[in-house]
Amino acid sequence: MIKTVNEIASGLVKNKKDLVREKQRVRDEIKRQQIKTQKEKNRFVVSDEDAAKIADALRDKASSNKDDELTALRKKYALLQQENEQVTKENQRLSSKIEKYADDFKDLNVKQLQLNNQQQQLQARILEQTKELKDSQQKLLEDAEKRSELQDKVDKVTNASLWQRITGHFE
Repeated sequence: MIKTVNEIASGLVKNKKDLVREKQRVRDEIKRQQIKTQKEKNRFVVSDEDAAKIADALRDKASSNKDDELTALRKKYALLQQENEQVTKENQRLSSKIEKYADDFKDLNVKQLQLNNQQQQLQARILEQTKELKDSQQKLLEDAEKRSELQDKVDKVTNASLWQRITGHFE
């Protein structure tokens, strides 16, 4: 029995999209193994034995390629796990920093509130002392006025004549 390149390639792939590529791989393998082909009705054919050799060689290469791909994927997976571990550690470090800053911020807020309270208390005391000062100044002014009036009366009495002193009539 004999097989065509198309028949060999069809036996190797299930997907028709990959058929063209597989046909080329079969042709390349025929050339590599230096297999003699015969021409029948405008088609190149090979014996069943040669077709089996070609199919085995291509399957071995495919499984070898899959093993290589699997190894590469495992390496890539290991690298990604290491990178993920590093990113996780960095995230934890940054989270701890953020928590520390948040705690510091809370402390600053508490201190700010305390300062605001103290400032309000001081302002209230200043207002109270200002009012007391004004009251004291007003009282001093009133006392000074009374003192001035009394001084005027004392001056009138001391300057008055004897007769005015006895009668108690002062102008």
